[in-house]
Amino acid sequence: MATSDPHDTLLQKRQNLTQQLFERPYSCITYLQRATCHNKLGYPDLAAGDAYRALLLADEISDDSFEYHEEALQSYYDDVAETDPGEGLWVKAVRNDRHAGSQGTGSDAGERDRDAAVERIVDRLQLNCFACLSDCLRQCGCLKSAYDFAERGLRIDTGNPIFRDLRRKAIETHNKVLLEKNPDQTDRNDDPRDELPNQGCARRELYPWNDHEPDRFSKESLHFMNREIEKVAPKCEVRAVSLPILETGSTSPKPSPKPLATIQQLGVFAKEDISPHEIVLQERSLLTANNRLHDPLCDACSASLPPISALEEPLPTCPDCDDIIFCSSTCHNLAASLYHPAVCGKPDLEAVAKDPSPLASTNALYLLLLGRAFALAETQNIHPLDLTEIKYLWGDLSPTRPPPGNQYARQLPFTFEDNILAPLHLLTKMDINIFATLATTDMWVISTLFAKFRGVASARMNPQTGIPEVCAVHPMWCLANHSCAPNVKWEWSGDIRFQARGGDDVVVWGVVGEGRKVGGIRKGEEVVNHYCDIGLGVNERREWAVGALGGFCVCERCVWEEREERRNKE
Repeated sequence: MATSDPHDTLLQKRQNLTQQLFERPYSCITYLQRATCHNKLGYPDLAAGDAYRALLLADEISDDSFEYHEEALQSYYDDVAETDPGEGLWVKAVRNDRHAGSQGTGSDAGERDRDAAVERIVDRLQLNCFACLSDCLRQCGCLKSAYDFAERGLRIDTGNPIFRDLRRKAIETHNKVLLEKNPDQTDRNDDPRDELPNQGCARRELYPWNDHEPDRFSKESLHFMNREIEKVAPKCEVRAVSLPILETGSTSPKPSPKPLATIQQLGVFAKEDISPHEIVLQERSLLTANNRLHDPLCDACSASLPPISALEEPLPTCPDCDDIIFCSSTCHNLAASLYHPAVCGKPDLEAVAKDPSPLASTNALYLLLLGRAFALAETQNIHPLDLTEIKYLWGDLSPTRPPPGNQYARQLPFTFEDNILAPLHLLTKMDINIFATLATTDMWVISTLFAKFRGVASARMNPQTGIPEVCAVHPMWCLANHSCAPNVKWEWSGDIRFQARGGDDVVVWGVVGEGRKVGGIRKGEEVVNHYCDIGLGVNERREWAVGALGGFCVCERCVWEEREERRNKE
């Protein structure tokens, strides 16, 4: 007799629960049930996202002045009525009594009883949310947040053994990691809570239910991308190419006589010879962001605006927004038709993720890119993952099914604040109902967008501080693969440009006769860009590559320089 696959059974259950949320978007209990399902599937990050939405709905139930109070309380009544008729009648009575109180027809004593009853409901829901959040965030490595949610549970139910155990597990997980790094470490007298890390990671995966991701190597996809690249790089074309699978670990990979395993990827190739210093590609994107509140930048393309004294006529602006200026009528018109209506006239949105601390600067830019993606999608009435600017982006998404026991390689940086709290706060400021729009704002959608942004976004640094302040996604530019000996250099101010290297721009490495010594790009040759400071040493470049490329770089230059370093040490 054939038996059903437990993993497939869980996927079907997840689909059913998601459909229930489409039908009853304010169901706190269904979110908690789906959180449990996501956790069993090996997605504690998605489970934490569900638990936090459930927590927000519990807050809605607690306060009748909140926007979705009636919907959340009604959904709770519907849920318990189906599973526990007695409890359902009690909740219905509470709801009706509270409504009567709001109409001024109840007594003071009755109102106190109703408030106490609602508080009982909310406490019960919050305890479930806190427990789920603490457990799932611990699995993600966000131990400080896990500990904090356990503490919040104990504030409601002092002495609850579940939350004491969750709090203990957060500390034990941290101590275990420390011992693995330093087996000789002795017990410390300081408070371990002060050292609990909050930076975790999540799976970078093509989720089984994601039906928006195209086959990037199909004839149709390549035909579309080649039509697009023709507009910005007439001498180039997009092709499939085999690239080595990069290794991860604490040390650089050792030389091996075995050939490296490869993976299929896309690349940009010259259709004809390109001369040294020739412009190879010139592309403008609206998928941009800057984290400075009052810097003089175009709202659409993030180009620097000219000084007022240099203007013959005023630059175009949005009359309904403060400090929204465009560098040209072209950018103004594109913004008006493609993204700005979704954010126009919303002053609370202007300061979100602006002027962050230096350490938070990069994550603020990714969050603002997320906001621009949702603005583009909202204005064009399209799913964010179906946007032309996003659909064909590489996100290092693994289709591999996880092994049993929730053990898998996590590659996407993850914190509760950056990946759950801040995105939902941003969407709320955009007046997007995060419950009614689950199909487009679900946690897996947000995670997929972050994975793609982290794989391909470019950044401009402040020349004084070296801190990233502006970033963008250019869909054709980012198809060019990385090499530490690139044959193009790039600059970005409004448009992003590839220029073929030549003369002193050519990257020279190796001994005489080895390495690239001439400029330009020959017909059929791949156009290779650089994603890091190519002036760094091989070890520093490879440390960077683990975060950006997913493993140690094995380009010809890195392999040669690493081999020479080993030889010199022998």
